[in-house]
Amino acid sequence: YMMRPEVAAKASNYVFYANGNKASQKFIDKEILDDPEIYPSDEVMKKLFVPTPYDTKTQRVVTRAWTKIVTGQ
Repeated sequence: YMMRPEVAAKASNYVFYANGNKASQKFIDKEILDDPEIYPSDEVMKKLFVPTPYDTKTQRVVTRAWTKIVTGQ
């Protein structure tokens, strides 16, 4: 249901949040489509990246460090 272009656009229009359904763009308010904080430019998109997941050992170190920060130890 949510993948229907009209429905996805309604959700985006309501929450001011991008969605991955290209067909919905014709139903999204222009104000949202033109907002670079919601739909970044191609130039900005080229600079973005997906971080590589940590291996198990590194994740354990990060988790322990974060726990110390959060608990004030």
